[in-house]
Amino acid sequence: MLERCSIVFKDGKQSDVTVFQSKSVLTSEHQPSEPYGRDSQIKEIADALRPLTDQVEPVNILAYGPAGTGKTTCIEHISDRLEQETSIKPVSINCWQYNTRSSLLTEFLIELGYPAPRKGKPVDELLTKIEEWADKSRSLNAPKGYAVILDEFDQLNQKSEIVYDIERLNGNTEAKFGLVMISNQEPSKLRLDPRSESRVQIEPIEFLPYTADQLTEILKHRAEKALYPGTVTDEILETIASAVARNGGDCRRAVHTLRQLGREAEQNGQTEITEEMVEAAIDHSDQRDRPPDRY
Repeated sequence: MLERCSIVFKDGKQSDVTVFQSKSVLTSEHQPSEPYGRDSQIKEIADALRPLTDQVEPVNILAYGPAGTGKTTCIEHISDRLEQETSIKPVSINCWQYNTRSSLLTEFLIELGYPAPRKGKPVDELLTKIEEWADKSRSLNAPKGYAVILDEFDQLNQKSEIVYDIERLNGNTEAKFGLVMISNQEPSKLRLDPRSESRVQIEPIEFLPYTADQLTEILKHRAEKALYPGTVTDEILETIASAVARNGGDCRRAVHTLRQLGREAEQNGQTEITEEMVEAAIDHSDQRDRPPDRY
């Protein structure tokens, strides 16, 4: 007879020991008040979008770089500031979820506040509705312009058409639209057609992988809010950061590793993350990332 496995949920923990003050700080959903190590990128993006505040067509942005380099975090930070400090409305759409021209424009119209159906309208009709709605909203003291943020832009099937659509909106409405594209791919790999490239000014802004020093500072800030004092030393954070930097500099991975180590300590009834735990986690990660001996 198989032995029955007993699972107990007690306040989400398996022991009475906790090392976490706030687990949410060590999740990908956490938005830091000031993204670390990305001041120059934030300034470039803000400068490009600033003309929107004067109802002038802005410079369109392509924020690109590997996963976990702070692209979305920085754009979300700028979006928050736009909403708080200006009359510009940020509209954020994930192109993984809305990866066709029609579905993206429909979602865009809904984000503007128009009660559009999810499916069924032709592209030309959607664009006309967006133009009408933007101009109608202008008479109601609505936003002067819109920052259209397309996350996972490389997943969009009709990139050139969407870029051209936004350019058309700027020519046909009083409100102005700025395009912010977020991509893991370099500009040369996105393959916009010549018509879009010649008519639309796009400024590429690169996000390089985080260095070990940058990751260390990010982990220190997160650990201070997420873990109780004494749970982890600066030396251990440096070890985690160095290991992640060697394997691509992905900030999400560094934060995830720290969270996993905190969970392991908690499950074992420990109040500290030890060097042995870190070494085991790094060894496991290195083995997972190591290419096979034969192809």
